[in-house]
Amino acid sequence: MKRWLPLLALLTGLGSSISFAQQKTVRKFSDPFDRYLKGVKEDVPEPSLHKFATECGVDLAKSQPRFAVSPGGGWMQVTNLARGLRNLDSDFYSTAEVWVEGNRVLVEIWPISEDVGSEVRVFRCFEDSILLQAEAIDWTVPVYQAPDVIPWGYSRRWERGLNGHIQRIKAEFVDELERPISKPKLDADDVKGLNWSPSLGPLNELKLPLALLR
Repeated sequence: MKRWLPLLALLTGLGSSISFAQQKTVRKFSDPFDRYLKGVKEDVPEPSLHKFATECGVDLAKSQPRFAVSPGGGWMQVTNLARGLRNLDSDFYSTAEVWVEGNRVLVEIWPISEDVGSEVRVFRCFEDSILLQAEAIDWTVPVYQAPDVIPWGYSRRWERGLNGHIQRIKAEFVDELERPISKPKLDADDVKGLNWSPSLGPLNELKLPLALLR
């Protein structure tokens, strides 16, 4: 039996090395949009939404959200977001979730481009249809996961200043869980994309169905 001990030790070590290598190559990835849909299904808003809603003056516990989807044209109101998305036959689409409390309106919109792995989330807060503040994260999500491909997002925040103008007050890179990270390696298209910004105009610019705003 003793003659087998070195071999067993070698095999055990080899197995550990293989296991470690496999763990190293498999990175558990939390897709932002999938995470959002799960929260909608379970009626558990994400912490980032809770934070923005508090700043907007909207109590999510008191306001019933309404939903709409867009295949690239106009918005269509839906009662079930997941079912509404299944009826869209497109890799390019948007979702909208709206909360109304008094004269405040909170809008969360996700423009999605599945073929290139682009997911964008935009929070907007309106008072009497005038934009008070907005937050946007543009995620670059790997279509095919690989150990050397790290998902990242570019997060920005805008607020209406005392001068009445909307101003960008923050910009940073984040991971898929919205945690700040160092600036990733960017190609020319990535750099160009950093200049994108969502619509920062009044509520009617979003052209949402009026039924969502009641």
